[in-house]
Amino acid sequence: MVKNNKSVGLSGDFEILIGHCKACAIRLTTAEVPEIAKKHAILKRVRDRLFIQDLSSKSGTFLDGRQLPKKTWEEIVQKAEGRNEIKLGKTSIGIDAQLFRGRPRAGIETTALYYKVSDKLICNGAYIRATPGTMTAIMGPAGCGKSTLLDLVNGYRTPTTGQVFVIREQQKINVHHDYGKVREWLGYLPQDDVMIPELTVRQSLNYCLRLQFMGLAAQIRERIIHQTCRNLGFDKERLNKFLNTVIGSSESGIRGLSGGERKRANLAHELIAMPLILFLDEPTSGLSSVDADKIVRLLQSVTRLDDLTTMATIHQPSRDTYERFDNLLLMSHGGKIAYYGPSQEATRYFEQVTGTSSVGRNPAEYLLEILDNYNYNEKLIEYFKQGSLKHQFHLIMPMAFFSP
Repeated sequence: MVKNNKSVGLSGDFEILIGHCKACAIRLTTAEVPEIAKKHAILKRVRDRLFIQDLSSKSGTFLDGRQLPKKTWEEIVQKAEGRNEIKLGKTSIGIDAQLFRGRPRAGIETTALYYKVSDKLICNGAYIRATPGTMTAIMGPAGCGKSTLLDLVNGYRTPTTGQVFVIREQQKINVHHDYGKVREWLGYLPQDDVMIPELTVRQSLNYCLRLQFMGLAAQIRERIIHQTCRNLGFDKERLNKFLNTVIGSSESGIRGLSGGERKRANLAHELIAMPLILFLDEPTSGLSSVDADKIVRLLQSVTRLDDLTTMATIHQPSRDTYERFDNLLLMSHGGKIAYYGPSQEATRYFEQVTGTSSVGRNPAEYLLEILDNYNYNEKLIEYFKQGSLKHQFHLIMPMAFFSP
């Protein structure tokens, strides 16, 4: 295991030399590794990505059984299971998963949020507490304030009343007061495309990386682009075609990516910056149920692997898509919360407080129909209060937040 240097494992980027000479930050003796060169390889971390380069050593550097080319940066891709293995010559050196954590993970916590436009209350006491490694779906009928709530939490709008905090180790940073401190950690995918239609996907992603990481070598930028898009489901045959396709748009008249490809390209532009907290506004809108589930499945995989805090507004997902979310925040008209807790318990909760059955139903359709039928009247609010107390479901919010 690489653990012989005090710099390794600390927060932040690093570039360290591996070998047996005194200049090496990770110094291994020839007794430990007989094939080690004086300056054998360089290990580099950029945010949460690891790269390695062989320095023309005679015995070579091997990554997961493959000999690396000389003087070329290669990304060490974190495995979902097991441990990555580097060989210096014939000697194995394990790479611990913690080396991929260049930054502490971050979550979101808010107080009750209220937001008014003129005299109209758009968000009425909704709030969020989300932790790393989880996906939260924000669901509700059209016009209930889902996108507004997402904008309040990600810092794009300032609440009339209430506060939003990023929680990171022992830090509690106010998003609206200290936005500059947290901006690098936040990724936001809006409903509308923000890509330049005349560029290819590769050109656009490369441009984003150059803005984000000044001085990052072109070789490493290309590796990051390839790995990010591979994580979004593009295999070798489709990858180059995708990267070389012009983005295009209906407004510009330039024919380019398909609907599903556009969603993945948009997502790649956010993931390539390596956010710790990812906000998505209707990431599946306009897609077939199959393509929508692919997008959410990819989000689930990235969230688990990179320990992200992911929140997405979503209108009416399929059963499979719905079940990929850990938590559900269900909003009703007027920006009120109808339910906030584990997504798998939502239908059971509403069955007991309303006496209706969800058997054989798509959970999302069932929940939205409940809200539509009851129109969030005072009787249903009382059901929510009594039901959550009587049945002791794990709702996260205090009952006071149900007050109109």
